[in-house]
Amino acid sequence: MTTETTRYASPGSRAGDGQAAGGRPVIGISSYAEQASWGAWDAAAVLLPRRYADSVAAAGGIPVLLPPLRGIEETVARLDGLILAGGGDIDPAEFGARAHPQTAGIRHNRDAAEFALVSAALGRGLAFLGICRGMQVLNVARGGTLHQHLPDLVGHDGHSPVSGG
Repeated sequence: MTTETTRYASPGSRAGDGQAAGGRPVIGISSYAEQASWGAWDAAAVLLPRRYADSVAAAGGIPVLLPPLRGIEETVARLDGLILAGGGDIDPAEFGARAHPQTAGIRHNRDAAEFALVSAALGRGLAFLGICRGMQVLNVARGGTLHQHLPDLVGHDGHSPVSGG
């Protein structure tokens, strides 16, 4: 193991599992599968706000988008870290609740993929970060529940100034 590899190894990772040449950690980021338009294209796409990948790269990592596909959790063995990105609501059925009238943006394929990623990451001891929706996925995966509409509790919607984070 080189000094470079040791410096970037994440807790729970084994040397060579995911690190790219030069010892830079490979960080998987959960992503969306949505219809998108750009240039002359209007097609199904795997996408994510660019700030996620830019932030990983700025920190010295190599970002890899993880689409919400069946079996995506198999990639965890090749990663040095995992980020569960923000996004729409988790299906309340996942934590035994009925949908609130304001529940929106449910994507069953994304729920399934991210729950599988969490399970694989926890099983491997892989370091990961949940951002907004990602923290909620971790909570539900560990048996927790959610308040579906925070403005009902706090009296404002300032917790979510940008949709789709």
